[in-house]
Amino acid sequence: MTQVKTEGGGVLCPVRGGKRSGKTVARAIELALAEAAPLIFLYIVDVEFLGHATVARVKLMVDELIETGSFALEILADKARAAGVTEVESVIREGGIKTVIGEVIAERGASVLVTGRPGQTPGVVSFSENEFDTFLKDLSAESGVRVERVE
Repeated sequence: MTQVKTEGGGVLCPVRGGKRSGKTVARAIELALAEAAPLIFLYIVDVEFLGHATVARVKLMVDELIETGSFALEILADKARAAGVTEVESVIREGGIKTVIGEVIAERGASVLVTGRPGQTPGVVSFSENEFDTFLKDLSAESGVRVERVE
């Protein structure tokens, strides 16, 4: 996976990699081009739903999710480059969605967060709409990141 270190600023776009991410990705690319900013795609492996599985099975599932995420991010990075974005970074992290998004914003100094609607992980709804809205408002207030919601 190609990684370009960004020196600050940029557009952060967390994705699940499915078809429903299309509008979110398109908006992130549009903003990165308009602002001549780096674009950071983020894939989060949140394995809380695997809590009752055996350790060996969890490791195997995490490895599979990371491989799937890597493949999805490579496709998105190629799409962004083809559209003219020159600085594209792909980041894969394990952990909770709220924590990881906040960490990546702080680490990369992202100025814009482009996000779609909250999604489902197998068997678990990560956020209700209200929880997600509250999370985004709090995140923006704490980090100064501008939030762009794509419906």
